[in-house]
Amino acid sequence: MSLEELARRVRRCRRCRLWKTRERAVPGEGDRNARIFLVGEAPGREEDKQGRPFVGAAGKILNESLKKAGLMRDGVFITSVLRCRPPGNRNPRKDEIEKCRPHLEAYIDAVDPYAVVALGSFAHSVLAGKSVKVSEARLETREYEGRPLISTYHPAAVLYNRRLLKHLTSDLKRAKEFAESEEVRIISRPARKGNRDISVKTAGGVIHRRGRILLIRKRSEKLWCLPKGHIEMGETPERAAMREMEEETGLGSTKIERELCEVEYSYYWPQDDVNYRKKVTYFLARAPEGKPEPESRFDKYKWCTEAEAVGLLFHQNDVNVAREAFKAIGK
Repeated sequence: MSLEELARRVRRCRRCRLWKTRERAVPGEGDRNARIFLVGEAPGREEDKQGRPFVGAAGKILNESLKKAGLMRDGVFITSVLRCRPPGNRNPRKDEIEKCRPHLEAYIDAVDPYAVVALGSFAHSVLAGKSVKVSEARLETREYEGRPLISTYHPAAVLYNRRLLKHLTSDLKRAKEFAESEEVRIISRPARKGNRDISVKTAGGVIHRRGRILLIRKRSEKLWCLPKGHIEMGETPERAAMREMEEETGLGSTKIERELCEVEYSYYWPQDDVNYRKKVTYFLARAPEGKPEPESRFDKYKWCTEAEAVGLLFHQNDVNVAREAFKAIGK
């Protein structure tokens, strides 16, 4: 669906009570091919008057921060959780959020960005599916339908505390880094109904040393992960896990201590136009002495505490595996 048609739908929308009190509905605005997609909370007084997002005082802060981050406003896409102003700028209500969610999802599908930025706690809770303080949420990189989700302070918060501007700008720079990776990124999507399914078996491992686990970062996507890969012909899952851990981390022979868990999930891969049903067998392994030397498609490594690993890992499956590993290490 075109952005013009989406805008017409927004302006005609009467799904919730807010149409009765709005002056103008506020469609999304920005580049149709934007790599960065910004989601705020709801229109304010000035947005309601003009029918455009972020044109009031908070909009000036956002424009300032975008400029400091090396981004142009007309090069990103901007919308909000709600497209109508709540009376008196009160908080969005649960039923209003749910009624307006299809508009938000339609805009994300139409733009198909590389990275999504949640501006404020309401946007974070809607996109991440949980409510946490922004000061905590911004330390993590989560995902929204396979895309990096970066959460940060709402520009309105900066109006009351200018010290937050540097954090907003830093988080926008992080989104820019995801969106401008050195290589073309083809990001997986949720499995599509009716698409051909291919089953894949893989294996991986969680390497630990002195109470910490080893994470590696993909160079092209700037995403932290655990080592894993396909099981080759004639390999057992354990042997494949050992090989992948050694190849991807550059450590010597790791000592597998036990099978940790199995993870199953499905996703759509645009390059092949198929759904992959993946089963990953993870093992817990003790690291040999020595410094990791990740293979070339990884650019960083880090020995992490549980809190650090949970904050850095991108995929929720990896977060769950890491937590299982720390439980096992602590026994």
